[in-house]
Amino acid sequence: GNSHVRPNSYAYSMVLTCCARSQVPGAAERAERILINMENLYTEGLSDVVANSRCYSAAISAWARSSSPDAVERTFALVDRMEENGRNGSPHGKPSAHCYNACIHAIAKSQRPGKARQCRDVLQRMIAARDAGFRESAPSLITYSTIINACAYAHGTESDKKDAFDLARTCFQTLLDSNEMEPCVSSFTNFFLVISRHLKPGQIRDQFAEAVFLEGCKRGKMGKQVFNNFRKASPSAAHRISSEHRNHPADWSKSIRTDGYKSY
Repeated sequence: GNSHVRPNSYAYSMVLTCCARSQVPGAAERAERILINMENLYTEGLSDVVANSRCYSAAISAWARSSSPDAVERTFALVDRMEENGRNGSPHGKPSAHCYNACIHAIAKSQRPGKARQCRDVLQRMIAARDAGFRESAPSLITYSTIINACAYAHGTESDKKDAFDLARTCFQTLLDSNEMEPCVSSFTNFFLVISRHLKPGQIRDQFAEAVFLEGCKRGKMGKQVFNNFRKASPSAAHRISSEHRNHPADWSKSIRTDGYKSY
């Protein structure tokens, strides 16, 4: 055979990405085995190919997209390993936003309570990694929007729900205040779900929902699904506004087509 034809990090990352996108049972376990085997072969001097951040991102995504009940724990285990690489100066995958976002995605899909606590933990780790010099770990629009989505579907005790609302509100406000990030349609859609599911009906909820609605209109993000979720959050305010504006002004949705959010 041709000894010069050997897989590199990119080739491995493509294989791992195929595992991540596969619906085949056991694909996530297979992806993790490949990743760990890459590191072992390098350590033993049998390969010069490193398991870079792209490989880590694909392996973590494989778990995040799986239906395994252990998905969250496995994504955290790989994030732990990735952070250890960063601390030890290992040539393998270093902390990156793609990897952390995949972990948050696994949390969002989980049916377990405590989603807000786990998301906050990942967010804090991202900020710590960024401040430690790993600039690619900085939280992004996808980070904050995925956390808001996770909080929208959080369940558990009243304390769990309060934590979910508080974290979602913090993330949403971060997007509103940012000079680098713009809240997307998904941000507004899911934040209205957070309001409808985690705030008790009443005047405070109505006022809060209407304030978010007005912000969405100002930014041109008030599409049909966003308005439908606004109606869930505050039926009375939505009815009044619909009565006042039978045809919604075009400015309310002017930025939807140019929305920059893309799922990783």
